[in-house]
Amino acid sequence: MMLIKNATLYAPEYRGLADILVVGEQVVQVSAPGGSSALPNTKEIDARGRAVCPGFIDNHVHVLGGGGGLGFRSRVPELQTSQLTRVGTTTVIGMLGYDQSTKDMRGLLGKTKGFIGDGISAFALTGATLRHPVPTLTGDLCDDIAFIDSIIGVGEISISELGYGYDSLGPGAQYIAETLVQALLVGRLAGKGGILCLQVPPYFEQCLKPLFEMLDKSHMPIEQMVPSHVNQTDGYMADAITWGNRGGWVDVGANYRPDNHYARSTQPAEAVTQLIEAGVPLQKILISSDGNGAPPKEEKGEAVPTRANYGHVGSLHMVWRQLIEQDRLKPEEALTLVTSNVATAYHLKNKGRVDVGMDADLVFFDENWNVDTVVARGKVMVEDRNIVVRGMFETTILEGLK
Repeated sequence: MMLIKNATLYAPEYRGLADILVVGEQVVQVSAPGGSSALPNTKEIDARGRAVCPGFIDNHVHVLGGGGGLGFRSRVPELQTSQLTRVGTTTVIGMLGYDQSTKDMRGLLGKTKGFIGDGISAFALTGATLRHPVPTLTGDLCDDIAFIDSIIGVGEISISELGYGYDSLGPGAQYIAETLVQALLVGRLAGKGGILCLQVPPYFEQCLKPLFEMLDKSHMPIEQMVPSHVNQTDGYMADAITWGNRGGWVDVGANYRPDNHYARSTQPAEAVTQLIEAGVPLQKILISSDGNGAPPKEEKGEAVPTRANYGHVGSLHMVWRQLIEQDRLKPEEALTLVTSNVATAYHLKNKGRVDVGMDADLVFFDENWNVDTVVARGKVMVEDRNIVVRGMFETTILEGLK
């Protein structure tokens, strides 16, 4: 049991001072200060002066390591649990990326289960960026979602990737529609979202245009798809505004910034503002890191990229804090983009809120919105800025021989 006292609670809406009682992995009571009594063997945390919020949900992370587009040496290592928790992320949705030759669904599921064993929540999407039909664990997309608990959807799957003929000239949009139908129907069977995460490179001004045509012809629900890192270019942003105003989810990429070697991109905090000012409802906007990937850097005057650009998972917290510090959004508004909105989009029923019956995923912030303490599934992962729980071999690797 754990009793968190005197918290300034954002659930994500502002709730004022509160005590939060946790039993096992769940929140069982939220009350006014002094409204909960500690039983024997209860861990007490005095959160006075700190904001307590739902743990962040990062919906787009290459947990096995992305990269590979510049040769084998550009492959990124696996992500460690503490890389997520120290930046406030308590739930991660992992996926494969460019490299489906040296990394596969078996490895992705193993990594997902490893995260769960360490104490955080982890889910996976079946498939990969470039390969059609998508690679799966069981040999069938529907069976993956139906029978593998951790697999909740498909992605990331490419449209118009670098202008490859299959996507741009062939049956690419139809394949997306067929995959979408399968994911939607089996998701209903399995009680999951069956969401399709889209990789939408903004080349040749295609962006989301093939999908608008597909939706108009098929009348499929737009909410079944999440287009990623919509702030890559002005053209993609324009399509994302139309997409959001039609009721679809739009996912802003926290690592896609001009100061991070994406010269054509819009700063993520500015992208959120542009979406809202263009009429996209706040509850339809998500932010993800696209973390632990390494796409080639966009360098001026360089016809062929020579270096990869690592995506930090900490960018999710950084952009969220910028939204507050730059007075673009109130804290409770900004929180929805990384907590409750994501939980709704991906049908994660016990995530994204601090309330009775929800998973005890909590982040404590100091007065400057720095991560102070992190609780995942009722377990303290970071306390007073000190990492409490690491992966099994992480400390040994860091310390070396002693």
